[in-house]
Amino acid sequence: MLKHFVADEYVKSVFEVDLHKLKQQGKKVILTDLDNTLVGTNVALPTPEIITFLNQAKELGFEVIIVSNNNHERVSTFAKDLSIVAHHKSLKPLTIKLRRVLKNHQKSEVVMMGDQLMTDVLVSKRLGLYTILVEPIVLSADESSTKFNRKLERYVVSQLKKRNLPIPTYLDKQ
Repeated sequence: MLKHFVADEYVKSVFEVDLHKLKQQGKKVILTDLDNTLVGTNVALPTPEIITFLNQAKELGFEVIIVSNNNHERVSTFAKDLSIVAHHKSLKPLTIKLRRVLKNHQKSEVVMMGDQLMTDVLVSKRLGLYTILVEPIVLSADESSTKFNRKLERYVVSQLKKRNLPIPTYLDKQ
């Protein structure tokens, strides 16, 4: 079960993701969380840096899809001018909505980026996807459900440490 909490890559921010390497690995689709992955939870619209990152991904031929547990208003406001598909209330770590999103894609061609072990990494691993865990942008602004998940995350990290499984540096400090 703990293997479902071990990402394939750990990065400080999405800007450290090597899009060329992912392309060489045969990846064609990037699923990405929104809050604390692309921008902080208190940032309503994409920053110029995120727009550039997403445009670079699209120029390399990636299909970028936002999969967020947040509500329709939050997700649609953020994605409105990006020309990418965005799904709200994705119910991560449940797989049902993401299975629908992925129905026309080969799992081997999909990468998932997110900031939470308990939602993004877990759902990604349950689906058999390549997983990139991004250090959360802003922890202090987490929703109450996310704060609860972060507490569970600390327990999971302690179990990963006991088994000498890899964990990202920022979680090692907890």
